[in-house]
Amino acid sequence: MEKKTLLLGCLIALGCSQISLAQSYEGYISGNLPVWADLNIPANDGSFSGTYFYKKDGGIIPLSGTLSGNRIILNETNKDGICTGIFTCTNFGDSITGNWNKPNSTKLSSVKLYKTDVSFKTYARIPDAAKLILLNGKSLNDELTEYTTEGSKKPKLVYLLAEKNILSTSFEWEYMGPYLSTGKVYHTFDLTKNKEISLLNEIDPSKLPALKSKMKIVVGQKLNEHKKTYTENEWIDAFGDKETYENSFKLSEVKDSLLGNYYLKSGMLNVVIDDYFAFPHVIQVMDFSFAWKLPFREMDLYLKDGSVLNNLK
Repeated sequence: MEKKTLLLGCLIALGCSQISLAQSYEGYISGNLPVWADLNIPANDGSFSGTYFYKKDGGIIPLSGTLSGNRIILNETNKDGICTGIFTCTNFGDSITGNWNKPNSTKLSSVKLYKTDVSFKTYARIPDAAKLILLNGKSLNDELTEYTTEGSKKPKLVYLLAEKNILSTSFEWEYMGPYLSTGKVYHTFDLTKNKEISLLNEIDPSKLPALKSKMKIVVGQKLNEHKKTYTENEWIDAFGDKETYENSFKLSEVKDSLLGNYYLKSGMLNVVIDDYFAFPHVIQVMDFSFAWKLPFREMDLYLKDGSVLNNLK
């Protein structure tokens, strides 16, 4: 009986050593290429496998490698079984960070992945811009086309954040007219609906005054700093008269419209104030532009219960 118990204990111990935990991760390679990974990480040192894909137009890529302590080495392979990339990372429990490189290459691309719920995988892939609907009812592709000037290419779309069904994008535009004009446009989408998210609609109305008060302090400080960039006479010439100049630098309140232009990136809400004074092009260099940043953990304090923007990394 004693021998059977000992044998059973050994078998259980052996079985436990082979247990793997299926876990999903999402994050970025090179800081701006969003990816999704499914890994079967063993409870103890040993070999394991998994897959990953790039969220924009990416096919499933097989992974295989080893875990030693908290060090992970994974090889990716193509359909012919040839190694096309190597992940050398550290497992921190809730996150995996490290580098990716091609075989026989010393050029490293950063890797940062976070644990995520497998349920988010349904909407992990980034839709075509023609399927992403803006607040005005047009598609993102329509807007990109509108910003395509004669003789120029369509602006390049950049993915700033693609996590937990949320996609934040930007693109730069350039207009070649009598005066060269440039700018940047931001949009954030709920990928469960492929529709743009109004930040103002995600904020709890009872907490909106506190959020605006917090924002007002920082923006007011930045306005005062910007005021010192030019002399009083230069400002008066720009505004037309002294009274308008003085009133323009008094931030009595943060209007709802100032919360309309925003993006999400690297754990931060960025509210963009662009061309605050709406100066004409000839004096646009004197205008005020600024991005107010708020960490996601603080943003959560002002959001409605159940907001699609809650609990971002």
